[in-house]
Amino acid sequence: MLVCAAEGAVITGALRGPGAPPGIEILAVPDLASLPDDLGTGWDAAVVEDGRPGWSAAALLDHIHGRHVSIPVVVVCAPSHEAAGIALVERGAADYLASDRLARLPVAVRAAVEREALGRKLMRIEATAPGADQMLQAAFQQDVAERRRAQFLKDCQLRFIRALGSSDEDTALLGALEQIGVSVDGTEVRFWKSDVRGGVRLRAAWSRAGNDAMTQPSTPADPPAVVTKVISSRELSFSGASSAHPEGDSLGVPVLKGDQALGAIEISAPDFAGFDDAHAAHLTALGNYLGIDCAQRRSAADFARSLEELKHVSGERLRLMRLLVEAHEDERRTIAADIHDDSLQILAAVGLRLQTLRRRVNDEAARSTLDAMDQMVGTAVSRLRGLMFNLRPTGLDHGDLLGTIRDRLIQVQQDEGIEWSLAGSEPGALTTAARVTLYRVAQEAIANVVKHASASHVSVSVQERDDGCQMRITDDGAGLGAAAESLPGHLGLASMRERAEVAGGWLRVEAGVLRGTVVTAWIPLQGGARPGLGSVA
Repeated sequence: MLVCAAEGAVITGALRGPGAPPGIEILAVPDLASLPDDLGTGWDAAVVEDGRPGWSAAALLDHIHGRHVSIPVVVVCAPSHEAAGIALVERGAADYLASDRLARLPVAVRAAVEREALGRKLMRIEATAPGADQMLQAAFQQDVAERRRAQFLKDCQLRFIRALGSSDEDTALLGALEQIGVSVDGTEVRFWKSDVRGGVRLRAAWSRAGNDAMTQPSTPADPPAVVTKVISSRELSFSGASSAHPEGDSLGVPVLKGDQALGAIEISAPDFAGFDDAHAAHLTALGNYLGIDCAQRRSAADFARSLEELKHVSGERLRLMRLLVEAHEDERRTIAADIHDDSLQILAAVGLRLQTLRRRVNDEAARSTLDAMDQMVGTAVSRLRGLMFNLRPTGLDHGDLLGTIRDRLIQVQQDEGIEWSLAGSEPGALTTAARVTLYRVAQEAIANVVKHASASHVSVSVQERDDGCQMRITDDGAGLGAAAESLPGHLGLASMRERAEVAGGWLRVEAGVLRGTVVTAWIPLQGGARPGLGSVA
């Protein structure tokens, strides 16, 4: 093989790539003067890239013709120089190939060599047998016809694949069926699709008469016998065969995805003649392409349906959680009101009666007993007031989130000796529901600090951020970590997260910079959008 280019050129690499004949010998020729003398006997073909520095395909052809040798020349030219390639073929080149299709270069060279060998054989026949000229012409015409048919089927296949690329399934099916009909001169092409229950229905149809088409037949129709046969056998099948039509009046092509039959293509082509292995391979490939497309679209539809159901279930879950949270808050408010209006009032009356009774009793032992009882009543009142505050702090209904958190921190300092700091300000657009959610998160986070962190200081900050209110609770304790959410006894973290999500926000639990734990919660303001969470735990 003579390659009219420098060693290492692109066409040299293409000839050594996939499809190249084994044991091929390639000689790279840098210029016209370096061509070997044994062109006609020592070399099977030559490849030249027209327009490259130092080379001209026309000059090479003139050189070969001037030496009266016969060697096929395959020309590689730029895609935009197709007219020049055709002119070179008319001038004597065996074939031309666009430079963006070099993967076919070994095939094109091998075909040129085979045609050259056939031509030489026919020339020998012509010299010894009458009528050899007609034989040579017939063989040449047959070769040209086969090449044109192969290119035609390939173009139909490419247009078929492009049609399936449409995002609209109806448009894709009609375009694909049209290309099937064009490739076999068909009058009608129908696609029968199998469903998950094994039924078969007419999905789409194309007709050559006026290019009429339908994608959703108005009335159901039973599939013809050839379609049923094709789906069960997964092989090409003809129907209506007779002495007048030995190949039948319709053809069924299986639509496959692996071993699974997804349907069949029914083709009516009464005027088509010459169906052979090339057409069988062509239609089988199109059926496989359509099967892959149907499977992908079915998977995409199933995924979209599952996603929609998941969104619906998630929405229902959030709705139920919101109702549950609201019910909890209403119950807390009711219990707090009952404590204030009933239990506290009764204990206050008991305290007054004890004080009145003490003033009337002169016995010191009895007075000491009454003093102890009065102290116990006071302690009970204090605890009930604390319980009432924890159940429903009154400041939450009056736009005082920071004041309510401050009261809780003061109580923790009195009970546990933990120092605290509070910074920031409450956004003016914060709703009562969002305020309650943030306070419950802070309440649970502070409780975790008391129970698990062994901390000496806890800080809380509140600020407006990203159309919402962000709160951070930081402690200097042993560190709780985001992984603690999955451990027994830490259901409070899951509750905090659920509360934030119900309010349309998010919650993140992470380790502090040096030690301790940082809990960050974000709740949207009225009309605010949920921002991206990034690496939220």
